[in-house]
Amino acid sequence: MKKAVITVLVLAILGGGGYGAYRYFYLDKQGETGGRVSSDSADAVHVDSVGMITGLTSGNGLTDRYGGETVAQATLEVKLESDKKVEKCYVKEGDEVKQGDKLFTYDTQDDQDKVEQAEIDIDRNNSEIESSKKAIEENEKLKKQVSADEQLSVTTEILTLENNIKQKEYEIKSKEREIESLKESIKNATVTAEMGGIIQKINDSGSSNSSYGYGYGYGSDGDSAYITILATGDFRIEGKVNEQNLQNIYVGMPMIIYSRVDSSVKWYGEISDINTEQTDSDSQNTMYYGYGDSGADSSSYKFYVELESSEGLILGQHVYMEQNVGQDEQKDGLWLEDYYIVQEDGEAYVWAADTDNTLKKKTVTLGDYDEDLMKYEIVSGLTADDYIAYPEDGLTEGSAVVYNDISSGSDDWDSMDDMDMEYYDELDGADLSDMDFESYDDMALDSYDDMDIGNEMVIDDDSSYEYAAP
Repeated sequence: MKKAVITVLVLAILGGGGYGAYRYFYLDKQGETGGRVSSDSADAVHVDSVGMITGLTSGNGLTDRYGGETVAQATLEVKLESDKKVEKCYVKEGDEVKQGDKLFTYDTQDDQDKVEQAEIDIDRNNSEIESSKKAIEENEKLKKQVSADEQLSVTTEILTLENNIKQKEYEIKSKEREIESLKESIKNATVTAEMGGIIQKINDSGSSNSSYGYGYGYGSDGDSAYITILATGDFRIEGKVNEQNLQNIYVGMPMIIYSRVDSSVKWYGEISDINTEQTDSDSQNTMYYGYGDSGADSSSYKFYVELESSEGLILGQHVYMEQNVGQDEQKDGLWLEDYYIVQEDGEAYVWAADTDNTLKKKTVTLGDYDEDLMKYEIVSGLTADDYIAYPEDGLTEGSAVVYNDISSGSDDWDSMDDMDMEYYDELDGADLSDMDFESYDDMALDSYDDMDIGNEMVIDDDSSYEYAAP
C-alpha cells in the first residue's frame, strides 16, 4: 500500500500544534505569504507578540496551557477478597447505585466447610485432652507404687502429657478464632456500595481470580478491581504535566478551564492533587502549550483540579486550562508590564520588531499606571499585532529578530488574532490535493494531543494515519 509521509512540525506556541500544521500544509500551500520572517542568526533577538503578552489574543504568551478531561470526583474500586469467588452479582454496567446498595455476594461454601472442619478439630483436641488427663491420673497413682529409680520415668511421662494438654488447648483457641472469623465472613458475604455512583465496569474475569484483595482506592488506574464505581454529581478535571514542567504547578494553584468549543465558556477551580507516584512514560498524551521543550520521550504526571462549579460540564468532556493570573480582570485598552517600557529624557519607548524584521526603538504614549499590576496603559504607538523584546542590556537598532510564535525561517501568518485556539485540533475537510496523496478523503487530525515532537505521520491511501518514529 502506497504511503505518503509528512513530517509534522509542532510549533512551540500557545496552541500552535494543530493550527501550525494546518497553516503549513494547507494555507501556505495556497500561496498565502506574510512579511514576518525569523532570522536564523545566533545573535538574533527574540520578540513576543504584544497581543499574547497582554492577553488581548488567546492566552497571554506567558502562561502554560494543559489539556484536560472531565472525570468523576471519585472512583471507587471494589476488589475481591483473597481466595473468594462471587456467587451472585446484583448490578450491571451502567446501573446507578446508592450508598449501601448490594453489589454482589460471595460463594461461602468453602468458608462453611472450613467451619465444620475446625469444629471437628476442636472436638478431637478436646478428646485428646481428656485422654491425657486420665493418663496423668493413672501415672500419679503409679508413681506412688514404684521404686525411686522408676519414679523418674513416670514423672517424665506426666510432664509430656501436661505439655500435650497445653498444646491442644492452644490449638482449640486458634480454631475458635478461625471459626469466629469465618462466621463473620459468611455473615458479611454480601458486599455493598460504599458510595453512590454509576457502575462503570464489572471485571468478570476477576470473580474467580484469587490474587485480588478487597479494598478500594480513589483514582486508581489498574484493572484489578472487580467493580468500578464512578461518583455522580460534581466533576473534577484530570490533566497531565510533563516532568520538565512539573515545577510550574502546585497544589492550590488557581486555574481557569476553557471549553474547546467556545472559549468564552469557562470554569474556575484550583489544583487539589498532583500524582507524582505514578508516571505516564508516553508524554505525548499531554497537551502542553508554551515556550520551551515540549518534553518528548519523557514522563508525565496526572494532576486534578477541583471546580467551584461543574455546571455545564459532562463526563469525558475535553477541555484546556491554564493558571488563573487575573486574565478575566483584563482592563479595557492595552496595558503593558512596566519592565518592557524604557523611559528616557521624558519619552517612553519599547524595543519592537520593524517591518524589515529588525529591531528598532518604538515610541509609545503612556496613560495611567496601575501600581498593583505594575502596568502602563499604552495610549498610542503600539498595537496587539506588534512584537516586542525584553529591554535587556546590549540591544541595538538593526539587530535581526526571531518571532517566538513562528518557527525559524517560516512566513508570517498575517494576523495571530485569527488563530482560533479552541479549534486547534479540527482539520477535517482540509484540501490537500496539491500534496502527493493518492487519497485524503475524510482525513481527520482530531487529536494532536497524542502527537510526538519530530515524529512522522504516515497517511495511508485508505485515509487512516499512524505515527512512526523518524
